[in-house]
Amino acid sequence: MPPAWHSLHAALAYQPPVTDMIAGFKYYGHAVNGRVLTDLLGQHLGARTGHHMLPELLVPVPLHRQRLRQRGFNQSLMIARWLSRQLAIPVWADLVLRHKATSQQTGLSAAARRRNLRGAFRINPGAHLPQEARVAIIDDVVTTGSTVAAMARTLRRAGAGDIQVWALARTIL
Repeated sequence: MPPAWHSLHAALAYQPPVTDMIAGFKYYGHAVNGRVLTDLLGQHLGARTGHHMLPELLVPVPLHRQRLRQRGFNQSLMIARWLSRQLAIPVWADLVLRHKATSQQTGLSAAARRRNLRGAFRINPGAHLPQEARVAIIDDVVTTGSTVAAMARTLRRAGAGDIQVWALARTIL
């Protein structure tokens, strides 16, 4: 089955020392790590995409309110805001909501990740996504693609057109 998105851009391979930098950012709040990696992603995107291919909106992967309370910040939202300033693309932070508290994906198989995310995302009831809108889903790491696939399906049902995935790093399969 083809992915629910049109293209995936990741600046780096998810391997040391990138894994350590992302862990420091995501779990310990080392924002400088995230900022450096986001700058690399912005450079990567500038080299790979023309302005005619840029999305109209950046949509960060949301955290459930319980996880947000535990962590204190959403790393995907921070990445999206930094990219927004770098590329002059607006962020729609609450377009997609994570209304189901899911287990952490780390350590789960691909099948378990898909089951874990079933029904996790929905469009904010007060939001109206323009039909055929070009969006980029923003995440820190893409491993199996389960999270971004679930989000992309949610956005597609809401009428999104071109859906790109932008991540700091991707697991090499």
